[in-house]
Amino acid sequence: MKTFKKIIIWILAIILVLVLVSYLLPKTYKVERSVYIKAKPELIYDLTSNFKKWSLWEPWTKALDSTAVYELIGKEGQVGTIWKWNGKILGNGQMTATEYKPGQLFAYDLAFDQGKRQSKGRITIESAGDSCKVSWIDEGDLGYNPAARYFGLMLGKMLGPDFTKGMNKLKSICEVRASWPRIVETTMPAQIALLVRDSAGPKTYSKVMGKGFGELMGFVKANKLKCTGAPFAIYIKYDTVTMNGLFDMGIPVEKADKGKGRIRIENIQAMNIVKAYYFGAYDKTGDAYKYLHQYVKEAELQMAGGPWEVYVTDPMTEKDPAKIETDILFPVK
Repeated sequence: MKTFKKIIIWILAIILVLVLVSYLLPKTYKVERSVYIKAKPELIYDLTSNFKKWSLWEPWTKALDSTAVYELIGKEGQVGTIWKWNGKILGNGQMTATEYKPGQLFAYDLAFDQGKRQSKGRITIESAGDSCKVSWIDEGDLGYNPAARYFGLMLGKMLGPDFTKGMNKLKSICEVRASWPRIVETTMPAQIALLVRDSAGPKTYSKVMGKGFGELMGFVKANKLKCTGAPFAIYIKYDTVTMNGLFDMGIPVEKADKGKGRIRIENIQAMNIVKAYYFGAYDKTGDAYKYLHQYVKEAELQMAGGPWEVYVTDPMTEKDPAKIETDILFPVK
């Protein structure tokens, strides 16, 4: 019996010492990992400040937990927007956006297990010559719970490798995309357009489009209409082997009553799009299309119609092909 009492006393003494020692341990923790990325800060910021794009580089994705279900509450780019998840492996949690500084910083509050575990995170971007120093930081208050204080000593070893993995993947993606044209997700507003439908092949595009846009501009002038944007083409069908296409040529106008001949008038509804700002010769747009297809796939979007080409720059007034802008749009949902 005396031996048992001694064991109990020793156990209680050890527990007391551990508790006392815990209050000498740091009350807060901070995990930080950095990487240098050779890309523009705007590109890095776009991938790190948009919750849906985190899946491209963060280590905790569906590849780790196929049961995970994600939900966005609010609108990307706004303080208070919430990104929630729930899965067998990842558990339940949410990030709430708290601060946006374009090209510089994105900050958020992080909560796990119905808010039982909380911390604050941020991603900072600092210019460093032709590169950017990107830092991913998570920090929190461990409170007065002795177990939490000891747990805090291990957080660096637990989170650090995942942070490093995420930063390295972000670096890889950004440096590949640094050669891409600028790509954005946006909404194209509703518009009224004059349209002409035709088809062409590799040797006839220039002639067919010249004729079609000539007819449209002639109609605009004859009816004293006001153009509200650049001319465009919407591809209805396109054969990637023969490069033959069926397409609508269009010009947006303020208003129009009726068409004439093959010219028709349509009210085009607003739509969500992925848009690439391409500069260069018309016959070199292939890479821009390839990058857009990759972007749509990685962002887990779906095409919602044929691609558009918006001819922002008039080639009759700009003779340098490198300065000719063509915006390529993919309707998505």
